[in-house]
Amino acid sequence: MKRKNRNINKFRNFLFFLSTGFFLIIYVLLYLKIIYIGYQTNKLKEKYEFLNLLNKNYKLQIIKLTAPENLTKIAREKNINLIVPKNWCFLEIREKNEMDNGNKGILEAETR
Repeated sequence: MKRKNRNINKFRNFLFFLSTGFFLIIYVLLYLKIIYIGYQTNKLKEKYEFLNLLNKNYKLQIIKLTAPENLTKIAREKNINLIVPKNWCFLEIREKNEMDNGNKGILEAETR
């Protein structure tokens, strides 16, 4: 009888350590996965910031190149007769916006 209780206690201890080890391994794996996701998020954030800075630089270059002073300078260098119209108009292009439930959005060129 004592031997049977002893075997049952050994088996219970074995199951306890086995289940504890299993949960410990799961915990460590989840913890490492969280750390990995944190590093990936940080890398993506740095890439986003780099691309955003690059986009701002390109917008600045476009604004500089399309400035009227620069256009007249380039036209003089290339011997192109640039005529600046005295009466110019602004054109609105309207587009149906599906997100606004039928409201119309305005598409326009940015000149800042």
